Amino acid sequence: MDSFHYPPIDATALRAGCCLTSIGALTYGPRQAYPKAGHPRDFDFRWERGRKLSDFALVMIVSGRGEWEAAKGDLQPVEAGDALFLVPGGWHRYKPASEHGWGEKWICVQGSAVHGFVSAGLLPGRCLIMEGVLRRDRVARLDHLRRDVAAKPGASLPSWGVRALAVMLECFETQRPIAPPEENFASTKATALGFIRENAHRPIGVRDVAVHCGLVRRTLERHFQRAASMSVGRAIILERIARAEMLLTETSMQVKEVAYACGFGGPQRMIYDFRRLRGITPGRVRRPKSG
Repeated sequence: MDSFHYPPIDATALRAGCCLTSIGALTYGPRQAYPKAGHPRDFDFRWERGRKLSDFALVMIVSGRGEWEAAKGDLQPVEAGDALFLVPGGWHRYKPASEHGWGEKWICVQGSAVHGFVSAGLLPGRCLIMEGVLRRDRVARLDHLRRDVAAKPGASLPSWGVRALAVMLECFETQRPIAPPEENFASTKATALGFIRENAHRPIGVRDVAVHCGLVRRTLERHFQRAASMSVGRAIILERIARAEMLLTETSMQVKEVAYACGFGGPQRMIYDFRRLRGITPGRVRRPKSG
């Protein structure tokens, strides 16, 4: 059920070091205007100008998809299971995809204790996307907190901020690296290619490479493209083609046998990939040897 709340914050709550400033859940259908009305002026925003908050915020995307952008960053896709972490003064903007819509749930906190976690490196110091960090129990705890806040309008209990902060910390603790230093792109490429070379004969896919590299699939794809100027899927196929060319020119194995030995899963797939990426058929590769 859609609802959002902005608990009052007084001096006592601020002195405690961590207070809940907002919590809510809203669902947007396809082509529905975003955001909905009714938010305080400092929380509302328009895509054209973006927004800067005074609070720390965690925006969970629980369904659908969209896009988002932070200062000095590129426009990035956002999918269900991702979370956006926002910091005070950090410019950002996000919205659901017009054709899909999305469901979002959020919490906002403020206080010296939260800044302390940032200083200690236990929370990010900048706006970023945390991919695939949502867990059913975390969403359930956020829903429980939202019900407790709704049951006490006008109140601001000390435990609310602590409960919200705990969800933020857990998401950050389990996130995958999103934007490593430039020199780490080469390391990701080397790790991925090593795994591909060792396992190309098996029915591996991009997801398998991502798991080996310790990255979610979309993050691996971005890093690999940056370092290798090609997709991970293309790298897998090229490795299989290279192996097939070797077997076709150096052995008497049949095309069907080569296809299975190199991980294509069958001759038709091998023929298709050869034509698409090499412009010839596997049979043409073998022909020079018999000439």
